[in-house]
Amino acid sequence: MKHLLLCLILLAFMFISYPIISVYAEENNFEFRVEPIFPDSQIGNKGYYHFKGTPHDTVTLQARIINDSEQNLNVIIRSLNAYSGNQGILYQTEPVLKGTEIINESFQFQKIATTPTEVTLEPLQSELVEFTLNIPNINGTLLGSVEFRVFKGTKELTQKEENSQLLIDQYKAINIGVQIDVTDYNETPSMELDKPFFSPEQIAIMVPMENSYPVIVPNISGTYKITKNEDTTFSMTGEIPSFKMAPMTTFHYPIRWSEGTLEPGTYDVSLSLDVNGSTQSYEQTISIENNEVQKTQEKMEERGEVAIAPKTFPWTTIMIVLFIIVLILIWMIKKPKSKRKDRKYPGQNPNDSY
Repeated sequence: MKHLLLCLILLAFMFISYPIISVYAEENNFEFRVEPIFPDSQIGNKGYYHFKGTPHDTVTLQARIINDSEQNLNVIIRSLNAYSGNQGILYQTEPVLKGTEIINESFQFQKIATTPTEVTLEPLQSELVEFTLNIPNINGTLLGSVEFRVFKGTKELTQKEENSQLLIDQYKAINIGVQIDVTDYNETPSMELDKPFFSPEQIAIMVPMENSYPVIVPNISGTYKITKNEDTTFSMTGEIPSFKMAPMTTFHYPIRWSEGTLEPGTYDVSLSLDVNGSTQSYEQTISIENNEVQKTQEKMEERGEVAIAPKTFPWTTIMIVLFIIVLILIWMIKKPKSKRKDRKYPGQNPNDSY
């Protein structure tokens, strides 16, 4: 019996102390740096290329890529356009979000930039690379970026659950911005806002914003207020943090739903924007339909954002129960056995002995 109890204790401890399966990121062994070499016409030194350009001229820029790792690295180089978003200027090959675009093709940085496609560096080696820019005949500022990327591979993580796979791209990217002031532009830019609409995918009221000016709008901030016609008690207010817009770009500013239950109805959208010190007011009406509310619910369920109790195995409870069982078993083993002569029966004299 004693050996059986010892085996049970050993098995219980092995179960409790069994290591949890974890996925750890592999050691980052593809470190590199990029040092821009600014031209003589460089304006300031803020970490990105900034200079005045003349239409139809060709400008050559340089950068040094340094391999800080102990393995060969293939550095992929590409040019990126400048788009706008609610958190500022974005550099991408193609816009990711719907409504984000450059409204004038002449302001697409990719059209005027020529870069090497790839550079291979040996361990601890550095190399000087050049890329050329054909300055377009525009009025204002051209904005873009040059990206240096090292791709290590795609790691696949497979879970035990059916249809549960996760693909992780491992890479490191360094972007260096390029700002070309082709001509001076003295007109003060303003924002153009179109009619808002509700997005079930974003669970937000989207306000189309456009910078139709050929210059960067650096300081945009403000507040918003959403009210409902059928419910005077409903009010959703918030701040619009400061952000920038790239020249000749548009995007949809999201006002996330954060107050009460989403219901069909007619809502009034009011914005007060501060654009470079000038105030702009905006008021529009939006209708949210029953089908949009239903679609929103479906999207939330797909992302697991609804309050559904997960069907998970109660590991914590099992471990607590096993721990209690182990304590009981240990107590039973260590408990001293009663001597036979100490047992008492009805009518037996405690001093009697056999």
